[in-house]
Amino acid sequence: MVSLVFEKTGWLNRYLSYRAATPFVLSEQYRNLAEGKSGEEIFDDCLYKEVKENGILLGCPVIKESLAEMAEELDFPQQRGGTVLLYLETMFSVAIIENQILTSASHNHSKDSYQLRLLNILLLVLKYHFPQSYYRIPKEVPLTELLEQNESLNGVLTKLEESLIDAVTLPGYSSLGNRQNIFAFSKLYFFLLWARETTRNDSSTPSKYIEMDKQLRQEMLIASAALIWADDYIASAEQQVFEKYIEQSGLEESMQNELGRRISEPVKTADVKCSFTQASINRYMVELLILLSFIDNQEAWQERELIENISQKLGFSSDELEELYFTVAEFFSVNSERLEFLKNNAAAKQLQDYMNDKVFMLVKKNVGNIMKEIEETKELSELLVKATTTTLTMEEKQKVQDQLMDIVKTIPALAIFALPGGGILLPILIKVLPFNILPSSFQEEPASN
Repeated sequence: MVSLVFEKTGWLNRYLSYRAATPFVLSEQYRNLAEGKSGEEIFDDCLYKEVKENGILLGCPVIKESLAEMAEELDFPQQRGGTVLLYLETMFSVAIIENQILTSASHNHSKDSYQLRLLNILLLVLKYHFPQSYYRIPKEVPLTELLEQNESLNGVLTKLEESLIDAVTLPGYSSLGNRQNIFAFSKLYFFLLWARETTRNDSSTPSKYIEMDKQLRQEMLIASAALIWADDYIASAEQQVFEKYIEQSGLEESMQNELGRRISEPVKTADVKCSFTQASINRYMVELLILLSFIDNQEAWQERELIENISQKLGFSSDELEELYFTVAEFFSVNSERLEFLKNNAAAKQLQDYMNDKVFMLVKKNVGNIMKEIEETKELSELLVKATTTTLTMEEKQKVQDQLMDIVKTIPALAIFALPGGGILLPILIKVLPFNILPSSFQEEPASN
């Protein structure tokens, strides 16, 4: 347990005071979520996109400059503050929008309504993190007044600070402030599941979801052990990482000891249990296995067969698994500078090179279909003709990129690679097209980037 003797305190109070006065700006994933669409799959899909983009899913949080400035202004702990702030922003914003949709009250945007909703979510957070404790915090008092005057609330917030630092971040120095517990998403996910159920049914207790969280951590550790035994040899780096994973799991000491003993003998695919049906949880497990396969800095594909076998058990097709590999590569290509431990990792580079080569060959194979679609898209054709004689405006260039990506999505062989932004696909597409139809400003970055 982390001691707060050397950590700043009071930052959770300052954060909630700030958020009480400054409502969340919804991210793209939630901006277009229509009122009344409250199915769990829809919520899970939006959450998955959110945590994949901000890095929480892969245990590599992306601390943008604006977030780092916010952490500094609110006087969060140095080094670890950005990570825990990103977690708080994700947890509260997602919980509030889901609560708003489930209670069909999205038409009410008054400040009082927002503060009450924020207070209700805060009380759920406290109940989930301290299920055996009771705190007298009146709902009829505005949140801003409670934060200023209520000793019970401020006492438990200090306790929650310690719990969050311990569960979400890792101790130690990081120049980018991006050291996150690998299981932080697990805690976030099961809290949100419980919050959804509580919104529908007041009598719900968090115990079932806390146990589900523990079960998932155990299953992920067993899957990780199977992966590092895939070549019948455990490298020292793999053993160290596995031991760190066990420590980060937060499981009871007896369970940690039992899991630690599992590494002393081979763990096979048959030993891996997959008890969860949620697609986001299954993607989470597979993507973390892909991440773990990079650790020993050997060729990333040595352990691919085991990842394929586990993916099949989880119900993923070969195309869906290819997409998961590609989304990991895409995340690295966009955020490589923020991911310190993979900056100089040869395995990560091999993954990107592999995916570049695969996309390159698929684009070449389908170039005829791509050109046919370009010819049938009037506005795009006109812009491409214009680009041969004059410089396009920034708005026109964006239209060209967007419409090229839209075309790619209509071609089955390339559809799974048409991710937002086309970080890998777009430059390869431009490089492979049979003649120079784009201005030089489109071709500044080589396709290998």
